[in-house]
Amino acid sequence: MREILKDKRGDSTPVILVLVLALLFLFCAMSEFFRLLIITQGVRDGLQQAVIRVAISNYDETYRGVREGYSGGYRLLGEQWVEDMDYGDVYYYLDNLLGTKRNGNYHVKEQEKGYEYRLSDLHVEITNTELAPENTFENFEADVRLTIEIPLSFGWEMVPPLMMELRTRATYMPKF
Repeated sequence: MREILKDKRGDSTPVILVLVLALLFLFCAMSEFFRLLIITQGVRDGLQQAVIRVAISNYDETYRGVREGYSGGYRLLGEQWVEDMDYGDVYYYLDNLLGTKRNGNYHVKEQEKGYEYRLSDLHVEITNTELAPENTFENFEADVRLTIEIPLSFGWEMVPPLMMELRTRATYMPKF
């Protein structure tokens, strides 16, 4: 390799061009990786804030249970206790936090040409504790998952977009 680089005849020019192109390709791939990482972390953080708001919005449903020593969301209906939970509007919170807009089945973050990312398939699962449970360490939990689709800028639309499921969970835990 040293002999090729020290040769004065110009035979090393193709090798240097290949090395420069390989380094350029590596730089482009790394910058695309970091772009995808930043977008997914931002959406995940927004999703965490939205699910925390859903858990917190259930404070009035869980108050009666907290008063009795657990965090379940129940209310007395006649002579019977029934579950009382508020699922909130996670997409509304996400649209406000991330600047997305509804477009068909997706919530899309627009940009000049196309979209930066789009969100779909939102599922909110709320796990309520039992009414007067034996184990008072169980808490009211909200679990949220959604699918994010990010088109790749490296590949010029020949590569399919990145699609992944983001999940996060929030727990409503009484402080006192």
